[in-house]
Amino acid sequence: MQRPDGSWDPFADQVIDFALARLREGKRVAIVTLFSIDGAAPRQLGAQMAVTEAGEAVGYLSGGCLERAVITEAIEAMEAGANRLVRYGKDSQYLDIQLPCGSAIALYFDVTATIARLEKLEQAYLAREESTVEIGPAPGEQGLMLTRHYRPNRRLIVAGVGPAAAQLLLLGKVSGFETELLSPDAPTRAACARDGVLARPIHSTGHAEEFAADARTAFVLMFHDHEWEYEFLAAALASEAFYIGAQGSRMVHAARRQRLLNAGFSAAEVARIRGPAGLFHGTKSAHAIAVSILAEIMEAEQRQFPSLVSLDPPPVARRYSAARVTARDMRP
Repeated sequence: MQRPDGSWDPFADQVIDFALARLREGKRVAIVTLFSIDGAAPRQLGAQMAVTEAGEAVGYLSGGCLERAVITEAIEAMEAGANRLVRYGKDSQYLDIQLPCGSAIALYFDVTATIARLEKLEQAYLAREESTVEIGPAPGEQGLMLTRHYRPNRRLIVAGVGPAAAQLLLLGKVSGFETELLSPDAPTRAACARDGVLARPIHSTGHAEEFAADARTAFVLMFHDHEWEYEFLAAALASEAFYIGAQGSRMVHAARRQRLLNAGFSAAEVARIRGPAGLFHGTKSAHAIAVSILAEIMEAEQRQFPSLVSLDPPPVARRYSAARVTARDMRP
């Protein structure tokens, strides 16, 4: 992920944009994929690094014990002009490189990435479509093939007011989410805008502003006046958002649930709403509230999108539908 100042986040999960930028500059690039795990590992299968011929790298494949060796190996693979599969840790040829957990991992070094191939991945990513790439031995060669899934970026939309809403969006942005605020409160919008969050005004409680929510979207309501939230809840429930949360006490959430049931929503639909939002409750700190909710969002994401890879080629790439949704009338 490229920062506003033009630098690159060295610990980004998404490395294709960096690799593509360097290829466009005429530099050679290796894309290194965590291909197999024997034992435990700090990163999941499919995690990637992109390494240039000059040793510049984005992404990570361990807790910090392996990256220097990966860069060296990637440069050697680029100089040789051939892909390779290398084992590190237990039973590896590299006796001086051992993983602290006593495990072993295999990394696949791909030095054949082209601008055309990566542009297809980038275009799908920007269009919020899922795309896939098969990683492994060349056609005709024997060996395990992995299908690497490239999903759209996570999106965090908060409708609400106050410091906790601003803190949640700031944490989300730092954590790599696309972020958006919908708020009637000018100071909250100003605070979020200063942090680089898209901030849009809300004008009345009787109408929910349109917002785009697909299956990679988390939507959180953070109003103290809960009359603001019902149209947004209806809109969120009509979407594929992987997480819907609402701030407030347990008593408030019980009343919220009953109002939605009375409006015709099913028990299964209403059960999608996490309330009170967050992994832990009762804190009076905006920072702690934000941490609690973001942790619950990430837990939900991990549950719904557990793996970056599959062993069998999937069907045609999935598109994450992000039709702009509006609310049904929730006024009593």
